[in-house]
Amino acid sequence: MTRYLLLALCLGVAACSGKSEPQAESPRDRPEAAAEQPQAAQITPDHAKAAGIEIATAGPAQIRETLTLYGSIRPNAERQQEVRARYPGVVRSVAKRPGDTVAKGDLLLSVESNDSLEPYAIRSPIAGSVLERRVNPGESIDASTTLLVVADLSSVWAEFAVFARDLGHVRSGMTVLLKSSDGDTTGTARIAYVAPSGSSDTQSVVARAVVDNKAGHWVAGQFVTGDVVLEDRQVPVSVAPASIQKLGDDTVVFVQTDKGFAPRKVELGLHSPEAIEIKQGLAAGERYAAKNSYLIKSELLKGSGDEE
Repeated sequence: MTRYLLLALCLGVAACSGKSEPQAESPRDRPEAAAEQPQAAQITPDHAKAAGIEIATAGPAQIRETLTLYGSIRPNAERQQEVRARYPGVVRSVAKRPGDTVAKGDLLLSVESNDSLEPYAIRSPIAGSVLERRVNPGESIDASTTLLVVADLSSVWAEFAVFARDLGHVRSGMTVLLKSSDGDTTGTARIAYVAPSGSSDTQSVVARAVVDNKAGHWVAGQFVTGDVVLEDRQVPVSVAPASIQKLGDDTVVFVQTDKGFAPRKVELGLHSPEAIEIKQGLAAGERYAAKNSYLIKSELLKGSGDEE
């Protein structure tokens, strides 16, 4: 009997040693916990101000969405003339040089005819500026020789390279906002021409705008940027671009509440450097974090292991 009691006691002890103590379920172990996010970052108005978090009110804005292209100023080829001799001969004198301004009918060159040995004058066919001079006195010429190039620079072309990814956005008639590379000269024109084929070397096509240059601010060869206006309209609700943050897969704006700042999922519309349209998720009049909103995101995700 004693042996049986000892055997039963040993079996009981072995059975107990095979069982683990029940563990308390961690909140992180619950399937739904992975999807949970804090509802608000508890930041007081004073702390927000000290951190440089600026508050703004969502509201209407005029948003101009643009596509930036790069190019240069060219003479308007439709207002440019190559000056040639009427008869073969020898150049006796050249009256104008590149950069000179000429009126229509001004003397450009004097040529001695090979046939008559008499000099005859070659005059400017248009008013404008001399762009090129290709001959000097004493040179023999014929009717195919280009002597000078004269252009009316009161109208010039802005030509831009449009790459394949942007071709579907650029069309004739669109407004383009011009700016010189130094930012000192600005203007507005319209796209007049988009080439039907492009360059295999650059994988781009040319878009051209005709630019009024009566004031003479645009210079041939000058590099320019052109912001092509894709859409320009008034929207009822907009926010500052710096307010937009990503929280997981959601695009959010941090809305000010009594408890701090709560993430609000939003749907975006038109973009510009100054404002972004909110199509859904935010109403006009709501206050939100317009600057340094990433600080709120950091506070919201602190310790969650989800921070991006």
